[in-house]
Amino acid sequence: MGLLDAGPLLEARLKALCPAAGDNIFATADLAGVREKAQVTPALHLVLHSYKPLSDDEGSSSRWQETWLAIAVVRNARQNVGAQAVRDEAPALLAEAMAALDGWHCPGTVGLVRAIAPPPPLITDGFGYFPLAFAVQTVTVGCEDE
Repeated sequence: MGLLDAGPLLEARLKALCPAAGDNIFATADLAGVREKAQVTPALHLVLHSYKPLSDDEGSSSRWQETWLAIAVVRNARQNVGAQAVRDEAPALLAEAMAALDGWHCPGTVGLVRAIAPPPPLITDGFGYFPLAFAVQTVTVGCEDE
C-alpha cells in the first residue's frame, strides 16, 4: 500500500457503518469549492490532517503514520441561538465514526487504526465541526538500488 492509499478505504468504511450521516460522507475532493453555508449536513468529512515518517533504518522501506480526521459537521437549525444546538447533533455521528474506525485493521496497513487526540472542535456561524483523529501506519518501499 502506498502513502495515503488508506483514505479511500477509511471513507468506504465510514459509508458502510455510519447511518446517522446517510449519504453525506465526503472526502477532501468532494468538498472542493463548497461554500460553508451551502454544505450538506449532518455529514462526516474525511480529510488528511498530516503524515510523518516513523522510522528510517537505512533500508529501502519506511514506516509512516498518517493522521486522518473524521469531522462531524452539523448545522444549527435555529441560527444564532448558541453553540448548544449544534453540539446536540454531533454525538451520533461521532459515536458511529469511532465505532467504525477505532481498532479496525484497514487492509494494507500495519496494525490497527487508532483514535488519537484530535484538534479542538470549531463552531462558526451556525455550523459545528467536531473532529476525531485516527492514526494509520503504512510502509512504503523506496529505491532498491545500491
